Amino acid sequence: MITSICKNSLKSNNNPYLSLSSLFKQSCSINQSVNYSSKTIPIILVQDIDKVGQKGEEIEVKKGYARNFFFMKGLAVHATHENRKKYEEFSQKIDYTTRRLEKENLKAIKKITKDNRLIIMRTSLPDGSPSVNIDVDNIVYSLKRRKNVVIDPKTINLPAPIDNFGTHPISIQFGAREVPLIIQFETL
Repeated sequence: MITSICKNSLKSNNNPYLSLSSLFKQSCSINQSVNYSSKTIPIILVQDIDKVGQKGEEIEVKKGYARNFFFMKGLAVHATHENRKKYEEFSQKIDYTTRRLEKENLKAIKKITKDNRLIIMRTSLPDGSPSVNIDVDNIVYSLKRRKNVVIDPKTINLPAPIDNFGTHPISIQFGAREVPLIIQFETL
């Protein structure tokens, strides 16, 4: 439906090209009914899809991806009130906290295994020994600063603080997986 404001703007212009452009003024109700700001839409998965989600999970994807991939293959439906009720029993079975932790762990593992060396530098005393020993907290801080990885200090397997310069292999426990890390302790 064209509102009276839009009809009046059509009548006032004699040029047919200008009259079409007047339909898309902000005052027309046609423009106001479409939400142009949102580039993603919520969808509900109908099947389990690897690396995307589980059946019944509501996710946000880009409109074109939803329209051309998920809806065309029948992998998802629009996230309407009726569809949410229909897939509610499946969504209640999903353990979101475990999945979030698994995703964070996978990202951390990728960042650590990409370059499994961590260089930590400290000043040395006149006799050549380090001025400060390296403990678990120093390793956690260095991982955050250098690799942008946040881990729990309890997951680092370090039997004793590192008290001499050189390379020291340690491991980090991510659930059932153990990731090796080489600490390269150098002098400034």
